Amino acid sequence: MTQSDLSSPRLVALGGGGGSAQVLLGARPFFGERAAVIAVTDSGRSTGAARMIADIPAPGDLRNLLATLAAEPDGPLARLMQYRLRSAALPLLDGMAVGNLLLGGLAQMEGDFAAAVATARQMLGCPEQVLPVSTANTRLCAELADGRIVVEEAAVRALGKPPIRRLFLDPPAAAYPPALAAIAAADLVVIGPGSFYTSLLATLCFAGVVEALRATPATVVFVCNTTVQPGQTDGMTIADHVARLVEVLGPGVLDVVLMNDAHALHPAVAARYSAAGLHPLVVTEADRQAIRALGVEPLVRELAEPDPGPRELWNKADTIRHDPQMLGLALWKIALDRAG
Repeated sequence: MTQSDLSSPRLVALGGGGGSAQVLLGARPFFGERAAVIAVTDSGRSTGAARMIADIPAPGDLRNLLATLAAEPDGPLARLMQYRLRSAALPLLDGMAVGNLLLGGLAQMEGDFAAAVATARQMLGCPEQVLPVSTANTRLCAELADGRIVVEEAAVRALGKPPIRRLFLDPPAAAYPPALAAIAAADLVVIGPGSFYTSLLATLCFAGVVEALRATPATVVFVCNTTVQPGQTDGMTIADHVARLVEVLGPGVLDVVLMNDAHALHPAVAARYSAAGLHPLVVTEADRQAIRALGVEPLVRELAEPDPGPRELWNKADTIRHDPQMLGLALWKIALDRAG
């Protein structure tokens, strides 16, 4: 990024709906142009049902992001997007997020999934550009360490299976061209935080995304999760996360890894998450050395949000989220330091 870019730097968040929302909320005071490139391969209960009903890519991460970034996130439309129907008579709709059906209806009305997302963004008044990584309705699959193939995201993130060896799409699919254009025009591309395999690496499976990241002049930052994810990153160190990402991207693409200082967590908070299998990721000197050996700069900051207490999340495990303000400040500092 050049000095002239600092007047209106462009940030692109790449990943799932929750982590990208934290990045973009934190980036608002510092980055004049902000965009999200969001995963579309979820096959969970509500999203999976919406995909079957409307024959669309996964809408759930996009719905969550749009509602969170809405001009009035506590207003009736944003709340309706997140509201889940209760229907004992129709089990397929029981627990369905209304926003998933809205995106499905808009896709059929507009004749295009990306147009549906754009219309929903306009309805909600989101200041950020929100883009699906692809408009293809495809399945995320994985080859496991024992050679078995599992199909659909729900199986890829299932508990108790061997480690994931590689991800692929069935059928193969190309990225949405405007998403690639956003990466090409960015000053800072932020990968994560989010589900490591089923959100972050899943977006890299679409043809063109890795090539766009290799070609962009932007600084590429990986925001590592605060904890391991059962079913995805069991037993992985922070350096293991970075090594797998570098393996996918190729050498010289990833510039910085931003990591939370787990030592700043209250011991009772760390113990509560550890008891649920969500062990905090601790940065060690071995991690730092291994990351530097990969050609990536390791940065450790206090990034965790204040503990809100146990949360009830729909069909997902709770986690220690990043604080948007602290994350935004850290990303802005990276942008400043990398400008030259």
